[in-house]
Amino acid sequence: MILCLSAKVNIYPKRYTILQKCVICRKYIFRLFTHIIPKILPIVNTDRIFASVPIVICAVLCIVCDIQINTEVTDMSEKYFLGAVSGGRFRTEFEDLIRDSSRFTYILKGGAGTGKSTMMKRIAEHFEKTHRIIRFCCSSDPSSLDAVVIPELNSAVCDGTAPHVFEPIYPGICQKYLDLGRFWDSGKLLKDKEKIISAADRNRSLLARAQRFTSAAADICSDTCQLGCDCLLGEKTEAFVKRFEKRLLGRHGSGTGEKRLLRLTALTEHGFLTMNETLSMPSDRYILHDELFAASDYLLSRLADEAISRGYDVILSPEQMLSDAGYQHLIIPEISAALIGGRYADSSLAEGAKRINLMRFYDKKALSDRRMRLRMNRAAADDLTSEAAVTIRTAKSVHDELESFYIAAMDFSKLDELTEKVIEEIESRA
Repeated sequence: MILCLSAKVNIYPKRYTILQKCVICRKYIFRLFTHIIPKILPIVNTDRIFASVPIVICAVLCIVCDIQINTEVTDMSEKYFLGAVSGGRFRTEFEDLIRDSSRFTYILKGGAGTGKSTMMKRIAEHFEKTHRIIRFCCSSDPSSLDAVVIPELNSAVCDGTAPHVFEPIYPGICQKYLDLGRFWDSGKLLKDKEKIISAADRNRSLLARAQRFTSAAADICSDTCQLGCDCLLGEKTEAFVKRFEKRLLGRHGSGTGEKRLLRLTALTEHGFLTMNETLSMPSDRYILHDELFAASDYLLSRLADEAISRGYDVILSPEQMLSDAGYQHLIIPEISAALIGGRYADSSLAEGAKRINLMRFYDKKALSDRRMRLRMNRAAADDLTSEAAVTIRTAKSVHDELESFYIAAMDFSKLDELTEKVIEEIESRA
């Protein structure tokens, strides 16, 4: 029996063997085994076993089971949205990441179609073979990237143009501009001046309209949440939260109690879109059924606060439909757990997940007395978000039209040269 120890795991900056990785970072080993062991021993609850079994015993068990670990592990590359239109305006938490003086950030400037997303995709593809990559997608066009972060190399590249305008905080030391507009032919653009202005104005008008729709929907959903708070059974909810905390959390985490706000769901041209790749990483997933926002937000807030107080790092996703006043998802990476808002979970996330019905924590009579108002709110919010999605889709088509003028005027060979230069600079920080 042979155990291949040459697998590459992308959460490390160097190519360690599997056993070296186990010793360096114990918290990732049970994640590895929860993907492999169940194929051999489906009746074993590996989450419980390997969270406590010493690493040496785990390695011996692999040898006994003759498991061949020779595949590349790539599922530690995460995806989020950089921001989203919430409560009538674009909101993003990415500036907090730029503010970190331990990281060097390249801020890309240039019009539509100048290759900002293409450049970031190439950088991500280059480094994800050996490093953990965090991609931030555009909510107006989910196939496009707004930012890429390489944590191990303390580097980031982001789109610094509207609606997420970013400026250097420590210019030249921790951030710098990259102007992609220097690679376009102004003469070619001037030939289509009127068409470019028309497309830009139409795109801006459509996005403003989508913001008004989301603002109205957020007001309605906030009213629904308030109704939920009025009907919430406080003692019953609190008792459940305490039981759940006891079952899920250990006494002490190994992190620093860091809270990160990262968007996992956003309203897009396709409607609400959730980053399933990231939310499906945790092996212990819970789908929360809550039509009124209040119970789920209470659970997520309380659980996050308790996890942080015990030294666990957490990821919270703001609730777009409450103008970011609440939360929709929670991830606790160290224990490989995720609590997922049910209204945003599709079948791929639900598979293998446990369901928690939070509607049982509302006073049924109080809800019955408010059923007409709740029904009206639900219908109005659905209509408004549908209209917002249609408007975003129309704006996307106009944006594509705008991009075509700049693509025709760009010298992409120079962009390729700049991309290679940035890659070399980032590698020099290894």
